[in-house]
Amino acid sequence: MMALLRSDLYRTLRARWPWVVLALVALATLGSAVFTIWWPLESGVVYDGLTGRSGALRLAGRGASITLVQMVAVFVAAHLSCVDSDAGFDRTLLSSLRGRGAYFAEKYLLTVILSGSLLLAYLALSGVGVLVTLRPVENVEPLWQVVAWAGEGWLVACAYALVVLLVGQLTRVKAIAVIVSFLLLSGAVEQGFFSFLLLVSDAFGLGWGPALEAAIAWMPYVTTAAVGNGAADMLAVDVTGFAPAVRALIVCAPLCAACGALGTFVGSRRDVA
Repeated sequence: MMALLRSDLYRTLRARWPWVVLALVALATLGSAVFTIWWPLESGVVYDGLTGRSGALRLAGRGASITLVQMVAVFVAAHLSCVDSDAGFDRTLLSSLRGRGAYFAEKYLLTVILSGSLLLAYLALSGVGVLVTLRPVENVEPLWQVVAWAGEGWLVACAYALVVLLVGQLTRVKAIAVIVSFLLLSGAVEQGFFSFLLLVSDAFGLGWGPALEAAIAWMPYVTTAAVGNGAADMLAVDVTGFAPAVRALIVCAPLCAACGALGTFVGSRRDVA
């Protein structure tokens, strides 16, 4: 599997699309920070921490938050899910492999690595943006909180990206993977699912309402909003009795593992044609 991973990383670095993606991330972060040189922030405005809505990493990019990483990672996964099948590369490769499971497992590992690379690029470019705007930063969070905040953002991004990768591999249709990407990012999948269950509950008098309301708080879409609010909000215990960071760890980590296991199992047993 490591040989496959090295090969895919080499092909990715030699392709054009990763540099286009990096340029878009730079435009949304560093570019908007440079823009403040001509249209500066109000006099006396300071950054309140690094990660919150008034934090340096958010305001320096004029609203480009860590959710940008999640959005880009999902569409990168949609591309990776069908790039080999569209080019016919997977037929040649899979026919030469003894263990086909390694090929599919490597794609999930590659998606996780690329999602982490996008996160590091966002943090680096946002940090440069903070320096460009020349604004003081107050109430800086401890390093462990910033690391936890970034890690949770990466975990949620991986969860969504691996779901899209699984859908794309199962259908072999990039358009479907892209549509699923939009639905996941908008929260339509989770909200639609719970709305359907609530409709069933009301139609048959099952009384699922309170349980469904409690379950919604555990969905990755809700955790995404908490990550966007900053480290303090993400690590604070709320009405559920758990911090959003803990809920994300409990839900998203098994979801990532399940996507990888299911995709590897099903893919290794499908016809390459």
